[in-house]
Amino acid sequence: MAIVLVVLGVVATAAGLDAPSDGSVVPLGWHAGGVAVDVPGASGGAGLRTGDLVTGVGGHRLADGLGVVPRPRPGTTLVYDVVRERPVTVAVRVGRPDPYPLLVAGWGDLVFVLALAGLAVALYLRRPEEPATAPLLVLAAGLLGSTLTVTVGLPVLALATGGAQLWLFHLNTIVAYSISWGGLLAFTVAFTAPRPLPARSRRGMAVAYATPPAAMALWSAIAAPLAPNALGWLGLVHSGQTAVVAATLVTSTVWGFAGYRRNPDPLTRARMRWLMAGGAAATLLSLAGWHLPELLAGARPLPAGALGLSALPFVAGIGVALRRHRLFDIERLANRSLVYASVVAILVAGYAAVVALLVSGLGLSQPVAAALTAAGAALALAPLRALAQGTVNRVMYGDRHDPSAALTRLGTRLQAVLLPADVLPAIVETVARSLRVPHAAIELVDGSGTGHLATQYGVPAGEVHVEPLRYHGTLIGHLRVSARGSDDPLDPVDLGLIASLAQQVGTAVQAVRLHDDLVRSRAEVVASREDERRRLRRDLHDGLGPTLAAIRIKAGLAARDVPPGSAARQQLDEISAEAAASLTDVRRLVEALRPPALDELGVIGAIRARAAALSGTMSIEVVGAERLPALPAAVETAAYRIAVEAITNAARHSEATHCTATLTPSDGGVEVTVRDNGRGLGPDHTAGVGIRSMRERAAEVGGVWSMRSPPGGGTHIRAFLPTSLGGDHDQADPRR
Repeated sequence: MAIVLVVLGVVATAAGLDAPSDGSVVPLGWHAGGVAVDVPGASGGAGLRTGDLVTGVGGHRLADGLGVVPRPRPGTTLVYDVVRERPVTVAVRVGRPDPYPLLVAGWGDLVFVLALAGLAVALYLRRPEEPATAPLLVLAAGLLGSTLTVTVGLPVLALATGGAQLWLFHLNTIVAYSISWGGLLAFTVAFTAPRPLPARSRRGMAVAYATPPAAMALWSAIAAPLAPNALGWLGLVHSGQTAVVAATLVTSTVWGFAGYRRNPDPLTRARMRWLMAGGAAATLLSLAGWHLPELLAGARPLPAGALGLSALPFVAGIGVALRRHRLFDIERLANRSLVYASVVAILVAGYAAVVALLVSGLGLSQPVAAALTAAGAALALAPLRALAQGTVNRVMYGDRHDPSAALTRLGTRLQAVLLPADVLPAIVETVARSLRVPHAAIELVDGSGTGHLATQYGVPAGEVHVEPLRYHGTLIGHLRVSARGSDDPLDPVDLGLIASLAQQVGTAVQAVRLHDDLVRSRAEVVASREDERRRLRRDLHDGLGPTLAAIRIKAGLAARDVPPGSAARQQLDEISAEAAASLTDVRRLVEALRPPALDELGVIGAIRARAAALSGTMSIEVVGAERLPALPAAVETAAYRIAVEAITNAARHSEATHCTATLTPSDGGVEVTVRDNGRGLGPDHTAGVGIRSMRERAAEVGGVWSMRSPPGGGTHIRAFLPTSLGGDHDQADPRR
């Protein structure tokens, strides 16, 4: 299909350049009585002027029929009936088409279609199995063929004489053009569909291919009885095609955004985000600058030949997705393409600008100016290519040719990290971005030599290189870096930069490991302390307490049988008093070691009991399962203390009317949240003793704590407390 579309465009272009021309171009907009014309590169020298409304050629009215004037030879002069301020007749000399003014007028469209065609061919040759590359190729081929035809243009003379030039022109600008927009719809369906492509998506692609051509066929049939003549019918057909193109652009954009919202894969969403953004920008520009004004007002505020420039954001979106998110995996091909395309574009633009400056500014002849500019371009070719290659390398391969920049980037990124837990993710992200690779990971090695994945960035796309991380000669881990693709392995320059980065990464990894060991040791100490407190409280409460109570009771019973006033009675009374005092001290110790309500009521019941004592003008709701999973003593105590302290702060300082405390088991821990509807945190808020206490209790067990004020007001306190504290501790009181 793509080959047929391009061949049709080339044949129509050749037919247009070979046919005689009156120097005019009929824009895609028609009237029943005549056609308004453009005269590229001339201001009436050929007889016609831009804006003339031609109603007849060689004595025949266009409204009476097309293709009735015999084809004249070049050099013949024909009389045209023209409406300017008033009807006049103009003598027009027939000649050969001049391609230069036509190319100048349509350069914007040509830039777009050539860029899209080159990209589509490269994608199809590189990834023919990818479902989205074939419809993209059809879209590019149809736009290329029809744009070449439109660039050569259709003179008024072709309407009068008819023949192959007229019908080839409309075959490309109506049939082939409609097929190309079907390719856009099919591309959108294929690109947003899951992989492998399901059967319903294949059926959707077939429907998408057929919809614009079918719509144009239906409209052409409807327009035939509505038009007064063939010229009016062509005008209705071209207006209908503008509407079909506008509807196709909107449909494709909406479908793309809907597919983006449905797709759960982060990498696919990142690719789609750039394509949809570029497609949406191109759609808005083309609708606002060309299609809607033509449909509503019959005029275009911008030049017709610049329409293609509005679609360049779509090509740019594909390019960004290709570079940043490895769309279709053709980075190596894109590197060379970008280099040579940049060099050619700069040289061509510079050549044209310098020639124009020399001719118009210095008065040199065209051949002399062209020769001087060509010599300058030859001298500038080598440095320009080096500059373009360096720029493209930085874009696609990052800092691999500039190790100092990569090391500086890594150092700057590590300085900006605030939390130790963010160091390793920041390292792998910086390495991946510095080398423009899709995946980087850090694997830590424990004392037994076993490695485990600590963090990773992205998804591997090729062979993974493993670089050892050492600290003072000791292996502490591995830095894993993926190649950019299965056919784009890491170069020796890449490996050298990875080795340099690994020396700096090893020190940072060791610092993180020491911090993690410190946090783990602290959590183990806290866990051991709380377990010992629980056991000590149990022993005091269940052992020493009852023993002292029994001594007091026995001393009291013995004192009844001893006469009052005797020395024995006095000693028994002293024993009873000392036992009572000791029992009071034991009770005070028991309560100080661990809140008794935790053992008596459980953590939820203990918080509810404390909330009932604090509730007054503020209603307090405690939400949670009556029997939570068994928690370590340190976690249970920390959860209770944090929840009670947060409720106390809300009751004392927030002026809230309602507060909710929630305890929910989470993956690997328990989450404590306390919300109130009070006044929230002011801009000059400073942390008090209670806030510092909650933060420290969470940190002691290796958890995280946060406090914020939502936009709607109030205060939201959250703590996540892990249940794995690094040791084999008593998980729960066996009596509960």
